[in-house]
Amino acid sequence: MYSNDGGWTLISRFSNADSKHWMQSSGNWWYDLTSSYGSVTSPSNNYDMISPAFWLVTGNYIKITRSDDSSNTALLYTSSCTGGRTFRSFITKYGNFRSGAVWNSDACRGSCYISGYGGSYSSTVGFSQAHCSSNLQSSRYLSFWCDWSGGDGAVMMIGGGGSSCSRADHGIGITEEDQAKFGVNLPRCDGDFGDSCKLHTSYSLNLWIK
Repeated sequence: MYSNDGGWTLISRFSNADSKHWMQSSGNWWYDLTSSYGSVTSPSNNYDMISPAFWLVTGNYIKITRSDDSSNTALLYTSSCTGGRTFRSFITKYGNFRSGAVWNSDACRGSCYISGYGGSYSSTVGFSQAHCSSNLQSSRYLSFWCDWSGGDGAVMMIGGGGSSCSRADHGIGITEEDQAKFGVNLPRCDGDFGDSCKLHTSYSLNLWIK
């Protein structure tokens, strides 16, 4: 496991340069996996990673960084959010959405206040609605298990969503399955992170907890 001087522990990484591990129909990476995958000690790789810290390290705050930033500058960081839980415990408390279960309809199941955006967030895929507020959510929230308008969804929606904020498929774990559910077998624009169908980048996103 990897921690930096600020007390942050790296728990996972989301890349579109490899398989859609985070968007498998089984939901395995979010719910079930108990062995590490990828380099858990380096935040600079552009491929998926899950660390034992995802289900072992407890905390209250989360941040997101880019793999091509050696300073690990927070693209966003939250106020107190996860309630002293591990991230797996926190994200799965909202429900069981394995194997095609629909997680929502025109709503989000939870959210955390974003204390600040920083670094190169404005040019980072997944952050396109960082300053947009609409009927689903306002701009200063990181929201969980969101859906809007018949199937555009995100496990972790960054910024505002809804009718005037590009629906809900922007952030981490996005889907256009016509319903908000996991499933990479249909020819939709699912991605481990992204803005709608804009997925492919030379960098990945790192998730940290403290």
